[in-house]
Amino acid sequence: MLGKHLLLSQFTDVDPSPFVANTHVDTLALSWTCMAGILAAAAIVRPTLTADGPGGPLQAIAEGLYKFVQDLAKGQIGHDYKKFLPLIAGIFIFVLTANLIGLLPWQAAEHVPGWFHMTNGHPFEAASPTTDFNVTFGLALLSLVVYLGAGLIKNGGHYVKELLTNPVEWLDLVIRPSTLALRLMLVITADEITRMVFLLMLPWIAPIFVMGFEIFIAVIQAFVFALLTGIYIGMAVADHH
Repeated sequence: MLGKHLLLSQFTDVDPSPFVANTHVDTLALSWTCMAGILAAAAIVRPTLTADGPGGPLQAIAEGLYKFVQDLAKGQIGHDYKKFLPLIAGIFIFVLTANLIGLLPWQAAEHVPGWFHMTNGHPFEAASPTTDFNVTFGLALLSLVVYLGAGLIKNGGHYVKELLTNPVEWLDLVIRPSTLALRLMLVITADEITRMVFLLMLPWIAPIFVMGFEIFIAVIQAFVFALLTGIYIGMAVADHH
């Protein structure tokens, strides 16, 4: 449920520290679920891959996804794209999965016996992990570390000199990860709120159209996050003269 995270303190009487006690258990659980689902899907697809012939439908999906991410990374980074392809692919697939997991009919789970209820008595409804700033900021921080490291390795002292002497670069170190994190979090949060409102107003008419729109937004936001990460890396590894 948006804005009502499950806290570790709700499951135990032990309160080692406010930082640990206020850990968002639902965000961690759903993020791990996304990662486990991605690994499970990869394990299922891997034995079906073949170099002889077109392969089955799973191979077609995997090859289409690979080609899409490859074109995205190559278009933004250039000839050095292969080094960063796993990162771009990982970000795109994880963000897409995290966005989509929030579209599951979590509200129906309130009828499941033993389903967790909030302290105010309302049944808990899970939200996408990407509505939690901790997740989006972590992904943005990962992008920041990678493109800074890539620029340092590629251009060495010249890149460091530019970072230290150009105030615009200082601002970029704050603006780029902040906009990455906030854009994803705010858009997905707004979409979930919109879906909730439409489903309350038109429960029998809206679902098909709203869910289709939500899936579209989930894909677009995953693409934008991966695209911007590729752009930043491409700018960092570009030849500086």
